Amino acid sequence: MPQTEKQKITISVEQYQGLVAPPPVLPSSGELFDFQVEGLVDRKLATYGDADPFRNRIPEKGFFLFVPPRPKILDLSQLMSHVELNGKTGVNYLDVSYIKPIVEVPSTAHLLVDVEDGRARLNTKPMISRDNIAKENRYPYDVFRGIIHAILFPMVLSHHYMDHVGSRYNEGFVPFLYVNDDKPALNGYGGDYAYPKYGAPSAGSVIVP
Repeated sequence: MPQTEKQKITISVEQYQGLVAPPPVLPSSGELFDFQVEGLVDRKLATYGDADPFRNRIPEKGFFLFVPPRPKILDLSQLMSHVELNGKTGVNYLDVSYIKPIVEVPSTAHLLVDVEDGRARLNTKPMISRDNIAKENRYPYDVFRGIIHAILFPMVLSHHYMDHVGSRYNEGFVPFLYVNDDKPALNGYGGDYAYPKYGAPSAGSVIVP
C-alpha cells in the first residue's frame, strides 16, 4: 500500500521561546484594573471617582480596557503626548473638527470587556473589519478609545497598528495609530486598503456606570 505523506512540522521562534523560557506571570484582574486607573489618574485623564463604579464589575479573566470620560473637546495633540514608545512621545496629524463617530460611544467612563487589540483582523480592509465587527455584535474602537489603549499599552504598536473603524476622518478617511519616524502617531488614510500590519480592535461588550 502507498505510504501517506507525512505532514511537515515546523517550530516557530515564538513556540521555541515558549518551550524554553518560563511563561510570563500575568496580572490579576484587580491588578490590571488598578494599573489602568493609576496610569490615567497620573495623567489627569481620569479620577478615582470615575473608576469606582466599575471596581466590583471587572471581569475575572481576559483583557479589558477602562476608558475615562471623554473630554467635550478632544485635544488630540495633548492626548498623543501621553503615548510613549521607546522613549519617543506621540504626535498627531489630524484636525479634530473632521473626526466624526460612526457608532454610538458613551461620553462617560466605561469598561470595554473581551478586548481584541486588532491582531485578529490584520491585513483586512477597514470597511470589511467594520462590517464584521458589527455582524459579530462587537464594539469597534473610535479614536479616543484607541488613544487610551495606546497610552496604557503603547507596546501594541510594536506589534501592529490600529485602525479606528468606529470613527471616520473627513470624507471616507480611516483614523489609525501607527509608528512614524520612530514616534507613535495618529493619522488617517483614504480608500479601503488592507495592510499586513494594520488591524481594527474591538470589544465584546461595554459596561457603563
